[in-house]
Amino acid sequence: MPISQPSSPFVPPSTPDGLPVLEAGAHRDARSGSCVMEYVSVLAGERFTDRPQCTHPAVAALAWQVNDAVSHEARQHLGLRAVDLVGAGRDVDGPVRPVVLAAVARAGLRLDPTSRFFTRLERRVEEAHAKADRRRADGHDAGDGSGGRIATLLHVGPVNHACAHLLVAARAAGLDTAARDAVLVDLLDDCLATIRGELVPTTSRVAAG
Repeated sequence: MPISQPSSPFVPPSTPDGLPVLEAGAHRDARSGSCVMEYVSVLAGERFTDRPQCTHPAVAALAWQVNDAVSHEARQHLGLRAVDLVGAGRDVDGPVRPVVLAAVARAGLRLDPTSRFFTRLERRVEEAHAKADRRRADGHDAGDGSGGRIATLLHVGPVNHACAHLLVAARAAGLDTAARDAVLVDLLDDCLATIRGELVPTTSRVAAG
């Protein structure tokens, strides 16, 4: 089974100046610590929460997973992505969850190109994009219902499930801590870049990933 490891493992220096010390998990308030999404809620001027309204729930779910899975040293540099997480996915014309899942699929297939799970995930993403295109062609909203508790759960569950498979693939690939950090930080960067429009979330790019 071919396994490709990152060519440039993530080796962070000390905590960047001016950023809070980020921790894993959720916290009661800022005095007891914060994860990257709780830091985002502070930057956005919202109440202290790991589910700020400013960020699409699928993107927030990915950020939670990366925050909790990377090493303490790598986690400190997630604060540099906080500004990009403010508003991420909220102004996208189309479904956001498939964009997030496509990023996870790309990361998974780089670790294990033969993975049936990530191959199926890639196919479902393609189908979701095709469905959104058809809705646009028919003059309907191509969004994905990002508001409300039920809609949030529909986004969070699939992202958490896909990320769990990615972590299993990373263990199976025998990645050390630095290489695993690289995969996860690159995953978040890939997703944010796609949402910002620097990368085009088309099915052809998913297949090429």
